[in-house]
Amino acid sequence: MPARGRQILAARRVRPGWRGACHEGSGTQEHTDVNASQEFVIFSQSWPANSHAVVAGSAAHRMADYREFAGSGLKPCAFIVKDQDELYVGRMLRAIRRDPDHATRLAFVDGVVGASEQPLADGALPENSQALLERLQQSRSRAAAMRRRNDDRGPDSLLLEYMWLRPGYVLEPVADWRHPRRYRFPILEAFDHSESDADVWLQRLDKAGLIERVALRERQRECDHCGSAHLCFIDVCPGCRSIDIDAHTALHCFTCGLIAPEERFVQRELRICPKCGARLRHIGSDYDRPLETSVCAACDHVFVEGEVIARCAICGRSQAPPALRLRKIHSWRLSGAGCLAAQGGAPAARGGAGGPARYVDSASFGDSLEWALRLTRENAAGRFALLGLRLDNLAQLDTALGAGRAARLLDACAERLCEALADADVATRADLETIRVLLANADRKRLGGMRQAVQAMASQAMQDQGLGPQWRLAELPITAAVANRGDGNALLAQLQQSLRGGRRHAPALG
Repeated sequence: MPARGRQILAARRVRPGWRGACHEGSGTQEHTDVNASQEFVIFSQSWPANSHAVVAGSAAHRMADYREFAGSGLKPCAFIVKDQDELYVGRMLRAIRRDPDHATRLAFVDGVVGASEQPLADGALPENSQALLERLQQSRSRAAAMRRRNDDRGPDSLLLEYMWLRPGYVLEPVADWRHPRRYRFPILEAFDHSESDADVWLQRLDKAGLIERVALRERQRECDHCGSAHLCFIDVCPGCRSIDIDAHTALHCFTCGLIAPEERFVQRELRICPKCGARLRHIGSDYDRPLETSVCAACDHVFVEGEVIARCAICGRSQAPPALRLRKIHSWRLSGAGCLAAQGGAPAARGGAGGPARYVDSASFGDSLEWALRLTRENAAGRFALLGLRLDNLAQLDTALGAGRAARLLDACAERLCEALADADVATRADLETIRVLLANADRKRLGGMRQAVQAMASQAMQDQGLGPQWRLAELPITAAVANRGDGNALLAQLQQSLRGGRRHAPALG
C-alpha cells in the first residue's frame, strides 16, 4: 500500500451484516452533503469481501462494485476509489457521477486514473487525515448553505450544486482525439444521460447568468453539417474539383498563348508549341515560365494554387473553409447568480436568483426599471430611485465564518432589507454581493428611511467575533433628465460605478 494509504487507511475484518448497521437513520433522503453520514465508501478490487477500514477516524466500507453500494442504502460523506487498474477506477468514477443521489459527493482516487476520467475525481487522496478532514469540512460548510435546496436532481441542478460544493472550481475542457468534437466536458457527460450538446447546455446557463467564462482555451473549425472537428484539408482542381493534381513546370507560348506543362512542348531536343507549332527558342521573346505550377490530370487545367476544401472524417461532407463552423472552447465557473441558484434551488423553480418572495430575477427587475423610466419621461412628477448595495468583505466573511454560514448571514440580511420595502418596490439580488432596489415614491424621507434600514441591517448582522457584513450603498434618483439620457442598462452601469465610491454601512460596534 502506498505511504498515503497507510497514513489514512487502517483495514480490518468485520463480521457479516455490518452493512445494515451502518446506515440506520430517517427514511427521508436528503441529497446534500450536510445530511451525509461520517462514513466513507472505498471501491477496490483487491481488498477482501466484507471488510472495512478506518479513514480519518471514521468507518469506511469496502465494496468492489457500484451495484453493491447502490443496494446498501449508505449515504457516505465521500468516496475513495483505490485500485491500480485504470479501467476499473474510471468505471467507478463514472458510476458515482451518473448516480443523481450521489453525483456531487467528493470522490478521491488512491491509484491510477486515466486522463479522460481525471475531471470526474476530486484529485488524489489527501496525504494525511487532517487534509482530508479539511476538504470534508469545506464541502459540508458549503452544503449547509443549501437549506432551500429542492428535490430537483436534473443535470442543471446537479452541475450548479457540484460547482458550488467545490470552492474555486473551474470547469475545464478536456482534449480527446477520440471525441468527434475533440474537446469534451466529462462531468457534463456524466450528469446528462441524454447525450445532448455540451456547448448548447453551457451557452444556455451562460445566457441565464448562472456561469461565466474564465478563459478562452481553444478556437477550432468544425464541420457545419455534423459538428465534427476531425477535418482533412486537401487541394483540388479549381476547374473540375478533381484531387488528381500535381506540381509541374509550365511554359507559356507567346504566339498562341497556350499554357501547358513543359513536357508537352518537348519534341526530341526542341521546344515546339503543341497547339500552333511555333518553335520556342528564346525565353522572354518566344515563351516564358509563368507562375502556374500545378496541373490537373483530369482536365489538363493549369493553375497557380489549388482550391482548398475541408472534408469531414465523420460524415464525409466537403465544404469550403469559410463555410466551416467556428467554435470557441472556454473554461467556466459559477457566477454570483449561479452561487445563489445553487443554494436556493433550481433556477426555474424560483422567481429570482435567491431570497425572499419580493426579490425578482434580473430580467424582471430590468423590465420594471424600463417601465419606471417611461413613466418618468411621461410624467416628470414621478418619484423613483434606484438603490444599490454592494458587500465589501465577502472574502473576509468566508474566511472567518465559513462559506455556508456566511451565505446564510447574507440571506438573513436580504430578508431584513425586504421588511423595509413597500408593496410597490422591486428588488433583485444580482449576485451574492449585490442587491438592487427600485423604490417608488422615493422622496427624501423615504430615502432616509432606507439608509436607516441598511444601517440597522448591518448592525443586526454583527457576529460574536466582532465581524459583520460591510455594505456600500449608492442612491440614484430617477429624474426626467436622468430618464431621457439613457435606458435601464445605462442606469444600472451608472449605479455600479457609483457603488465603488458609495457610503459604507458597517456594523455599529459597542
